[in-house]
Amino acid sequence: MRSAAMNRGERGESPEAELVLPSGKPWEVTFLRTEPVMSEMEPDERVVGVIWHGQVVEVRDAEGRRQQTSDGPVGWPEDRLGGALAGVSFGLAALVGGVWPLLARGEPRHVAAAKMVRWHGIGLGGTAILTLWAQTANDWPLWAIPAIWGPLALLILASMTGFALGALRGEPDDGPPARREPQPQVP
Repeated sequence: MRSAAMNRGERGESPEAELVLPSGKPWEVTFLRTEPVMSEMEPDERVVGVIWHGQVVEVRDAEGRRQQTSDGPVGWPEDRLGGALAGVSFGLAALVGGVWPLLARGEPRHVAAAKMVRWHGIGLGGTAILTLWAQTANDWPLWAIPAIWGPLALLILASMTGFALGALRGEPDDGPPARREPQPQVP
C-alpha cells in the first residue's frame, strides 16, 4: 500500500487507499468503513488484494484480517433488512388484498376492503424503503431501521384496519348522505 486517507468526519467521502501492484502500477480502492484492516494500515505495508471481475473486492493484512472494499459483491446487512421489510410487508398486503376479493366474489364491500389493504401495503413498502434511505444517508446504526419503521408500520396497519372495517360496513362507498326533502307541515 502506498497511501491511505481515512476521511473520517468528512461527509460523503469514503475511506480510500492506493495499493501498488507487483508491477508497480497504482490501484485506487475505496472502503465503506475503516475497520478492521484499513484503520491499521500504514504506508509501505504489504497487503493482499483479492481481485474479482476486474475489481479489488477484499483486502487482507499480514495478520489475516479481511475487509471488503466498496466494490465487494456481498451486500450489506442494512440493504438486506430494508429489502426484506419492504418486500415482506408489501408482499403480504398484496397477497391478502389480492386473494380476499377472489374468496368473496360478488361482495362489493369485501372488494373495497381488499383495495384498502392493497393501498396500505404500498405505504408499508414505501415506508421501509424511505427508512432504509434515511438510515444510509445519515449513517445510522442497523438497529435504527426497525426502530423507525416499526412505529410507522403500526400506524399504517392501524389505518389499514380502520379503513378495511369501514369498507366492510359500507362507509367509504356509501357516497354523500341522501338529501331529505322537507315534509309539508300539517296545521
